[in-house]
Amino acid sequence: MIKEYDNKYWENETPETIKFGNYFMRCFDEAGKLQLGVWYNSKKTGDDVFQVKFVLDRKSLCSDDIALGYLRTLLEDWEEGVDDNAD
Repeated sequence: MIKEYDNKYWENETPETIKFGNYFMRCFDEAGKLQLGVWYNSKKTGDDVFQVKFVLDRKSLCSDDIALGYLRTLLEDWEEGVDDNAD
């Protein structure tokens, strides 16, 4: 089944993309979307290919009483864990 989208924000805005390992984060600030997924370099064309696995919506995330704080704390905990393992 192919999904039809009314608002193709990815066609109207140039995102900021961060690659790490085989993963990426791509932020569409005007649309308020953060895409997460995997990327690879196409052997046929040599171009980067991005496969979106999940999208965070700023409005939904920020309107929840718990979600934004939980995500912030989780990321801080992960960062501290990486720092602790570096010693």
